[in-house]
Amino acid sequence: MRLRESLQYTSLSLPAIILYLVLVIVPLIGAFYYSFTDWDGLGKTYRFIGLDNYFTLFTDKIVLRTFSTTMKYTICVTVFQNLLALLLAIALNQSIKTKNVLRTAIFIVCTLSPLLNGYIWSFVYSGPLMGVGRLLGIDMLANNILGSKDGAIYAAAFASIWRMTGWTMIIFLAGLQMIPKELYEAAEVDGVGPFYKFFYITLPLLAPAITINVVLTFERGLKDFDSIFALTGGGPGDSTLVMALSIYKESFFFSRAGYGTTIGIMLFLLIVVCTLIQLKFLRKREEDVI
Repeated sequence: MRLRESLQYTSLSLPAIILYLVLVIVPLIGAFYYSFTDWDGLGKTYRFIGLDNYFTLFTDKIVLRTFSTTMKYTICVTVFQNLLALLLAIALNQSIKTKNVLRTAIFIVCTLSPLLNGYIWSFVYSGPLMGVGRLLGIDMLANNILGSKDGAIYAAAFASIWRMTGWTMIIFLAGLQMIPKELYEAAEVDGVGPFYKFFYITLPLLAPAITINVVLTFERGLKDFDSIFALTGGGPGDSTLVMALSIYKESFFFSRAGYGTTIGIMLFLLIVVCTLIQLKFLRKREEDVI
């Protein structure tokens, strides 16, 4: 009977396992293999060149700069998106008549595709925002910020934060609603102020939601492609060239798919390492709270 049930559960999950193997595991193995070749992405013939692509990767100044840009972008998105989402979640967890409408309005932005979001903000930065900057006499806004080597990456980060804050906010809202109200009532009876309630009740008990949001936001930032592609295409120069965009350019613009997959493998390893480190640190924090 137990064997029959086990076979039934296996048969139900088999389609998902097959899809995962075909769409994820097999391409990953293929990418790992091609990273040891000089494949151009189109030809049927290629040479096995061993670790040459990896040696080139660690001496390529553009790729190293791309890594730095990716981390700058990811950290900016992770920090500010989570802070903004937490503030919005706390505000919309209060007894406000229009809170459901506001929650919907903020969350619905997440339904935009990253590519469309990039095109929208490209128009905003090059049109309305410049007009506002000239009207107010703010030089930084009067010029298209996407043309600035120093400011373009932060403009791209802001566009991503604007689109995904609603998603992060919903997870924080779910976490806030799981906190027993009795704790706040007991704190009020003891004369505890809002500041102490936030840091000694809300923040510690939001640890699981913080873990989910930080890990997901950081991972999404590392592999973000669509929005930056639509906004700047990696420019001006290579000031917004992140690792995902570098993979695309190496593979399709420069016909060096073997080298592009090498960058992809390094990005994959970076995501795995960063995720494991974050989970270890944040899960330990959760255990300390419990």
